[in-house]
Amino acid sequence: MIEHGDDLAWLHRGLDGYYLTFAEGIPAEELAVRLGAPADSPVLDADTVAAIERAAPPWEQRVPDIGRIGDAGNGWSFVLLPCTAYWEHGRTGPESPYGRYPSHGIRTVSAVYTGMDPAQIDVMHDGQHLWGYSDNGFNGSRPHLLNTALADLGWNADEKEEEDEDGEVPPHAPSYELLYAALGNFFGLIGLPRAAIENRTLPGMFCEPRELPRHEYADAPAGPYGPCEQCGGPMVLSHVAKAVGSYVLYCDRCKALGGYRVERLKRTEERTVPNPKWANVELLGDGEADAD
Repeated sequence: MIEHGDDLAWLHRGLDGYYLTFAEGIPAEELAVRLGAPADSPVLDADTVAAIERAAPPWEQRVPDIGRIGDAGNGWSFVLLPCTAYWEHGRTGPESPYGRYPSHGIRTVSAVYTGMDPAQIDVMHDGQHLWGYSDNGFNGSRPHLLNTALADLGWNADEKEEEDEDGEVPPHAPSYELLYAALGNFFGLIGLPRAAIENRTLPGMFCEPRELPRHEYADAPAGPYGPCEQCGGPMVLSHVAKAVGSYVLYCDRCKALGGYRVERLKRTEERTVPNPKWANVELLGDGEADAD
């Protein structure tokens, strides 16, 4: 049963930390697989998930990350994972552990919040980064995507911020509560079940593969790089993230307007190793046995 009435604004500071992904047009079970669950992974009912979490707290013996799954309304499903899951097993790269990025052929909206600002919010379509927001402001190929939705909530994009203590004027940005509300309105994410999330009564799935990919990547190319999509100016290397096989370019002139681009590193080696967390599931007496 979808609970309506609460938009997404409550998410910011409403939970201690999370990695929340919405997907359009696919069931939550398929989204969980795209985020790392084995293809044959069963759905665990809420009581089973609670029993596993009691028996295997993270500080004693870790089990694979459990994603709570559900329906967000208007054809969108979601998977809610702990915030630490965002950085594990290549989830942030263009490929999941099964070789398909979560947004393959569809749109996804994701939000990562560690409990401290800034949060990171991204809108993807078929592997392409359309829109995002982080500590660097708006980014992606369509950084103004939500401007109308934000204006409908009273945000003025042309308003100027005051100088900070260093005499610099920070980019004008809406609050996270306003951003989440705009996301919900723009994409129709009106059915996220707040009570079930807060009361931990949603079903879940183990969202980690039994075999972990271990990829090696070449260094980032030395440049020159393709021009900025916003102004046509030169792009320079910001940083390299070999753990997820990517590097980030930025345009200094458009830094506050979305002048960032993520590129793939060339893969030089590919192998897999067993995921040790699954051995802990077996020690619990096979946590899957009680699944629906």
